[in-house]
Amino acid sequence: MHGKQNNRMIRRIIDTCMTALLLCLMAYQVTGEQAHEWIGMGMVVLVIVHQILNRKWYAAFFKGKYKGYRILTTVVNVLLLLSFVLTAFCGMSMSGYAVPFLYGMTKVSFARRMHLSMSHWAFVLMGLHLGLHVPAMTAKMKMTGKIRMMISAAFCLIAGIGLFLFLKNGMPDYLFFRVPFAFLDYEKAGALVILENVLMLLFWAFAGAQGAALCRNLHRKNEDKKNPLIPVILMMAAIILGLVLYTGFSADKEQGSGITDWNKSGQAAAEKMDDAGDETGIEELKEQTVVPDIEKETSAVQDGNESIKETSAVQDGNKSIKETSAVQDGYVFIDEGTFLMGSPESENWRIDDETQHEVRVSAFYIDPYETTQEEYERLMAENPSTFEGEKLPVENISWLDAVRFANAKSADAGLTPVYTITDDKVSWDMSADGYRLPTEAEWEYACRAGTVTPFNTEKSLDAAEANFYGHYPYEIEENYFNNSVLEARPGEYRQTTIEVGSFSPNAWGLYDCHGNVNEWCWDYYGEYDISITEDPTGPQSGTRHIYRGGGWNDFAKNMRSAYRAAGQTDMEAYNLGVRLARNAESDRSGTAVVSEDLQRTDLQRTDSHGKVLIAYFSWSGNTRGIAQEIQRQTGADIFEISPVDPYSSDYNTVLMEAQEDQHKQARPALTEHVDNMDDYDVIILGYPNWWASIPLPIASFLEEYDFSGKRIIPFCSHGGGRFGQSLTAIAKLALNADIGEGLSVHYSGGSALPDDVSAWLDRNGLSR
Repeated sequence: MHGKQNNRMIRRIIDTCMTALLLCLMAYQVTGEQAHEWIGMGMVVLVIVHQILNRKWYAAFFKGKYKGYRILTTVVNVLLLLSFVLTAFCGMSMSGYAVPFLYGMTKVSFARRMHLSMSHWAFVLMGLHLGLHVPAMTAKMKMTGKIRMMISAAFCLIAGIGLFLFLKNGMPDYLFFRVPFAFLDYEKAGALVILENVLMLLFWAFAGAQGAALCRNLHRKNEDKKNPLIPVILMMAAIILGLVLYTGFSADKEQGSGITDWNKSGQAAAEKMDDAGDETGIEELKEQTVVPDIEKETSAVQDGNESIKETSAVQDGNKSIKETSAVQDGYVFIDEGTFLMGSPESENWRIDDETQHEVRVSAFYIDPYETTQEEYERLMAENPSTFEGEKLPVENISWLDAVRFANAKSADAGLTPVYTITDDKVSWDMSADGYRLPTEAEWEYACRAGTVTPFNTEKSLDAAEANFYGHYPYEIEENYFNNSVLEARPGEYRQTTIEVGSFSPNAWGLYDCHGNVNEWCWDYYGEYDISITEDPTGPQSGTRHIYRGGGWNDFAKNMRSAYRAAGQTDMEAYNLGVRLARNAESDRSGTAVVSEDLQRTDLQRTDSHGKVLIAYFSWSGNTRGIAQEIQRQTGADIFEISPVDPYSSDYNTVLMEAQEDQHKQARPALTEHVDNMDDYDVIILGYPNWWASIPLPIASFLEEYDFSGKRIIPFCSHGGGRFGQSLTAIAKLALNADIGEGLSVHYSGGSALPDDVSAWLDRNGLSR
């Protein structure tokens, strides 16, 4: 007898300890990553001990009759054990402290998402498990019916508050894989976090207790049966209370939230004075903006050999005129107008090269769609795209490929080709009526369609409006752990291009200006020459060309209308395509604009590459492992880029530190320096993809040396976004370097890393 009692007591102690540890595990923002892992290991030990102590329960698993209560407890217990096992397995697959040698047992991106969901299911099921034992534990307590009812009512009230907190904290999103990361409030007091977890757990315990009461009541003798409506009424009351509280909270949040309203915030910024007494903001600039007043136009889209004539109505003051295109290609007519190019200083995540200035653009026609693979292959007899499909946008084309395609399309339509291409230059005959790349000013003017907000939707983009890395909507970087203030919440990440025109067009009838693929423009990259206000075409020389709009793997901040990306002439990427334009005015100036000194690096690369340096920054060790594999295969010198003030070892903390550095474009001081940089001809540059760009120690490294005439070959570790916009960041910081073909590695690369590195080195002419 004493043995049974002791065994029961031990099980209850273990249950209590498991509950306490679970509450701590659910308070990640209180414990931090390292303690979280070790607490998790403690939970694993207790779960194993718990199963050993319950071996008799397993022995009787297929014996005896299964009535309602036994069925319910068996299902909950089995699911709870399964959720614990999956949570532990996925947690160990991401471990950096407790069992780091198990890191990567399964794909980390999968492990992170599964761990997040399964841990929350374990929380729910643990509550139900505890609640199912409440009737048995309280059966022998001698209480009057009145006291029992008062206690039940009190717990009903507590359970209702627990449900409210469960909904408020977004727990259902975690249960059903709706979000890829935990969004936690790090400013909330630790005691409050634990209290909320207790209340949420009590809701599920209350639900389990009412379920147990119902099941046990079914098998009582008639004279012992209790009113079966009581547990139902109590449960419904708790649910209704929780839903009412949550509905009220949601309504209050919507009315008084900090959701960004760009027009209002811009006006507030305009009214605010800085220390020098100058007005800052956007409002007075908005008043100067002149945009064409265009009625809803009808456009024709060429489908196969069938052409439909296009007309568009243009409103000029009070006079409405018809603009009819002689070329029946379905291109949209964009009337001349003046707009503010670039971004105001108040725009979040703007870059310094987006200086806002007034520009006037002449009328032109532009394709409402990104060029499809079907059209490109018909004219060029090849399809270089990574993602294949006739109606998908063509990608993996260089700037020069885009220029050649424009000429091929002109010839096919019987128009005068715009470009003359020689070995060392491309000349643009501005009077020619053929197809061409839009200028950077034309592209932004058409994309904005009269808007002055970061996106042409006049609100933050979500994944239902554009094809991008939907997990990372605008401004999530600084609201990563509390996305309730975001106008667009994290959504779908499709990880591929999709058919052109899949979303609604902008106000001027253009599709996919934001996302799907980036689009090449004519201009060389450089600081804006704000003295040129009429049809600017960019610098007359340079080493990088502009591309705009963002792609399927870009964060929303890099799809803003003003965001400028840049790559050298021969750059090809799985998220880089084109959208063509053509002149609308026959009397446009015939002055040729010349693009000089083409970066024909693809013809220059040989196995004679000079001295090689592998320089890398690594936080988790993934990039370091890749760098070491590259050194093993090349024998090159290796140099680790290390900041004087190291980033936190805690994953969530470093997320915030990295975004803060990017926000202020910090240049962290480095501990070591390369004294003989002039000796190296090739720099193999490695880094993790942080917030869709380079970590800022890489920027410090690139700005410290002169890379003119050198070749930079990038490689990065990533969790799904590949290079993001890191190649653009490198291209801008090392303008006079040749950028080689990059290698993106998912986390550590796994067993395929040696072969992937070998093939990549061969393509860059770096075989040992």
